[in-house]
Amino acid sequence: MNVEEALKKLEEITTRLEQADLSLDEALQLFEEGLPLAASIKEGLDEAKLRIDKVLETTKGAFEIEPFDLDSG
Repeated sequence: MNVEEALKKLEEITTRLEQADLSLDEALQLFEEGLPLAASIKEGLDEAKLRIDKVLETTKGAFEIEPFDLDSG
């Protein structure tokens, strides 16, 4: 499963977990299903960041890296 597919599945799980009619057993099952997906997504994003860092390193300072702020906009 790629990052996009895992993220979509995790979003579905999150939406379901936010619903009030969920039993405790179902919530635990969804939580257990979501944790490995979240870990997989993080791993995929970490790998992508490493690839970007390597590409930027080869440019020898031709680009300036700015932090990405999720809270802006």
